[in-house]
Amino acid sequence: MNDHTTTPAWQLYESGLEYNRKINLYETVRRNERFYRGEQWDGIERDLPRPVFNLVRRIVDYLVGAITPVNLSIRYTDERLPYLENAALRENVSRGLQLLDSNAAYRWKSDRMNEVASRALLNAAISGDGVFYCWWDASQDRGQPFAGDIRTDVIDSGNLFVSDVNCTDLQAQDDILLAGRATVDSLRREALENGASEKDLARILPDDGDVTIPERTGSDKATYLIHFFRENGEVIFEKSTRSCLIRRAPTGLRFYPVAYFNWSPRKGSYHGSSPISELIPNQKYINAAYALVMKHMNNTAFSKVVYDKSRIPEWSNEVGEAIAAVGGGDVSDAVSVLGTGQMQEGYLELIESVIETTKSLMGATDSALGDERANNTSAILALREASMISLRQVSARFSRCLGELASIWADMLCAYCPPERLLPVTENGVVTAHRVDYRLLSRELLRATAECGDTTRFTPSATVTLLGELLSGGHITVRQYLQYLPDGCIADREALLRELNPEGGEVNDG
Repeated sequence: MNDHTTTPAWQLYESGLEYNRKINLYETVRRNERFYRGEQWDGIERDLPRPVFNLVRRIVDYLVGAITPVNLSIRYTDERLPYLENAALRENVSRGLQLLDSNAAYRWKSDRMNEVASRALLNAAISGDGVFYCWWDASQDRGQPFAGDIRTDVIDSGNLFVSDVNCTDLQAQDDILLAGRATVDSLRREALENGASEKDLARILPDDGDVTIPERTGSDKATYLIHFFRENGEVIFEKSTRSCLIRRAPTGLRFYPVAYFNWSPRKGSYHGSSPISELIPNQKYINAAYALVMKHMNNTAFSKVVYDKSRIPEWSNEVGEAIAAVGGGDVSDAVSVLGTGQMQEGYLELIESVIETTKSLMGATDSALGDERANNTSAILALREASMISLRQVSARFSRCLGELASIWADMLCAYCPPERLLPVTENGVVTAHRVDYRLLSRELLRATAECGDTTRFTPSATVTLLGELLSGGHITVRQYLQYLPDGCIADREALLRELNPEGGEVNDG
């Protein structure tokens, strides 16, 4: 490779950047992220107050919280199992699948995958796509005879590139590319450890993340690419920069270690669309409408005195001070008081209607958010469940992605863990360790499915609001209120319950 050529991965990267710019991905994500943060007046130069009623964040936080799995169930299957005639082999395979199920439950809790899943969902709500990346971290040691374990990270959708932009099946792609940023020194050190020459190291140059500017004065970071492709059915890993191949190695994996999902699919593209994009026009109108109301009230809330300066040289509002009028005639003709301005009837109702309609169309109704008056709890629950219908397809795509993620976990365990390694599992709420002979499992026919359970539930904040409404309406007692509060809302809740009822009998909350 000469000094003026680029790596094949970089050529795919440039092509991917061009496609993302063509569909306006980067600008859309930046705008959506600004509106989610509350920076909603950028580029507006009108002389108005700048209130922010962040409906975008309220709705998106609800949608993410509603889909985030609480009771996740991952199940592995070996498609050979029903056809195995050897009873001992069938029993061993069945036991191995059960241990993989239990290990997935342990991993979900120990690796705090609920937080990782929430980050992926928020990324999808902002950019249109949620992307998981799995890699083997040799530095992790859980006290096992063999070091290393699986790490699962969330990456931005703008850093995922594929060979066929019209295909939504990552495992069917010829190439998968991930982009990242690292210091030039660390990249050169890694390349040197993998046998790169001094000439190769000199090709690793700083940049600002824009391929149109190969070198930037003062920058100490460079863009690196992780390139996955298959040779004879096995996934190959390559890490490179623009003009230097840092490392190349076979992974032993069957699956690309990347799983992703779209929030809303976009026809003919592997990128999805974000719910924020359709919220922004309404959010702009709500902010501007409230700003106009504020400006109107500032300008017209107080009465104004108009006087004839030819007859009254100067007006004073001092209490008890006399005002001299020049000339005769009726003094009342020289002074008049203008009342406060009147705003068009129905304007505030229009703003409220826009807010309520926007929330309703996004599935974030008052009943779903817990803002409904709890006079008829059964009806509220029915309305809330109806509002979740719009999220079922998003939840189904997310569940499919988690199933693919679990399949990647199993693929890595089969590739990197020998049978002697103890596999931590959770059985009946107790963490134990077992050995799994991965050679008995068929990697070609091993599959995983994920069920996220019932998504028709309140988020914690909505639950607290609804319980407060039930308590204030006299429909539940103080004890019931405390018992049904989500975990973590009140420190030492059990001690407070004991104080309410120290003898363990019934409490009169009246």
